[in-house]
Amino acid sequence: MEAIHITIKEKVEAACSIAGITVERLGLKLGMSTQALNNRLNTGKFGQEELERMASLMGCEYHSVFSFPNGNDVE
Repeated sequence: MEAIHITIKEKVEAACSIAGITVERLGLKLGMSTQALNNRLNTGKFGQEELERMASLMGCEYHSVFSFPNGNDVE
């Protein structure tokens, strides 16, 4: 099965849509201006803790994991 790659920006936008908030609102909750958040989304440079905080603010969880065929995961 071939994996589908989407950018972090697309992931955040999709998560915001499901959570029923705008990216602008997420930025406000993060204490960032819309422009600052959009700049970060365009570069896609977020740390694991930042992504987990975004998820928490949207009422969900963020998981980043390396999954191996033998069932081992590295999170």
